[in-house]
Amino acid sequence: MDFDLYTLLKIVHIVTVVAGIGTVVLNGMYGAKAKAAGPNGGIAIAQANFDVSKVAEYFIYAIPVTGILMMVVEDYWEWSQTWVWLSIVLYVAALGISHGVMVPSSRRMIELMSSGPPNAETEALEKKLAGGGTALNLLAVIIIVLMVWKPGI
Repeated sequence: MDFDLYTLLKIVHIVTVVAGIGTVVLNGMYGAKAKAAGPNGGIAIAQANFDVSKVAEYFIYAIPVTGILMMVVEDYWEWSQTWVWLSIVLYVAALGISHGVMVPSSRRMIELMSSGPPNAETEALEKKLAGGGTALNLLAVIIIVLMVWKPGI
């Protein structure tokens, strides 16, 4: 097998997935650790997790860029193939959950943790973050299955 542009893009694509999705897939565990730590470090754990997740966003944004470049370079794949268009749709849905639920809820949770003991709003945000995180992890698994299985070829 020759090492060509497509192969390079595939490597970069996989690295962006690992660095991006791999970084945020266990965010729920950090949330649980932050809650358990309470005022004795919980805010620092939550803030560090938020900051690292913001860096992971750049890798996550690079995922479709490298994927689209692979489509352009390799004539074998077609945009009409189910695995291609469905992966893009699910990726956009995941971004919507991330930016509509996870980022603002995480930001608000850190504010609440900084201002006092847990209350009804923090409990509601925990549930919201748990649901959003579960949905994002499920979408990541579905997209990975689509990339490997490639239905619609």
